[in-house]
Amino acid sequence: MYEKKQALKFFSLGYLFQNLFQKDMKKYIIASGIFMLMGSFIYQAKSDDKTFKQLQALEGKWIMKTKKGFMGEEWVKVNEGNLQGKGFFVKGSDTVITERVSLKNTKEGIFYASSVEDQNNNQPIPFRLTSSEKKVFVFENPEHDFPKRIVYELVSSDSLHAYIDGGVAATEKRQHFYYHKVN
Repeated sequence: MYEKKQALKFFSLGYLFQNLFQKDMKKYIIASGIFMLMGSFIYQAKSDDKTFKQLQALEGKWIMKTKKGFMGEEWVKVNEGNLQGKGFFVKGSDTVITERVSLKNTKEGIFYASSVEDQNNNQPIPFRLTSSEKKVFVFENPEHDFPKRIVYELVSSDSLHAYIDGGVAATEKRQHFYYHKVN
């Protein structure tokens, strides 16, 4: 008789576990997964905000001397998630805008977009930030013909090294730009 009571008690606890706890466990697991996913998005957003704040050091005018004059970039902070810029070339007293650029912090990530007159139907080409370590920011678009990668290294508060290339597998066409800040 005692064994039957224990078996019934065990069976009823097993039944209780199976029907109540497992259903609640499924809900708990689903809810935990949702919270972890939301947490990773929040962490990514905060991480992107922190990275974008570092990129705001680009604000200002950067130039480098070339054989034909000067070339440079000028960046203006539009708001906390948007920098607008332009690339230019100076020869004598003439300044020619070579490209319009933007850096935007979006829900999907941080993007660098470049528009060059008479290229790509004057449409901006987006490059996603794929890496940011030690003030080196790598933007990539593997679908674009050239460049596939744009890299900015904030060497110091008044020194910037940038380069473009064909991606990790095609660095032989790399073009370097060594700028210093003028304001």
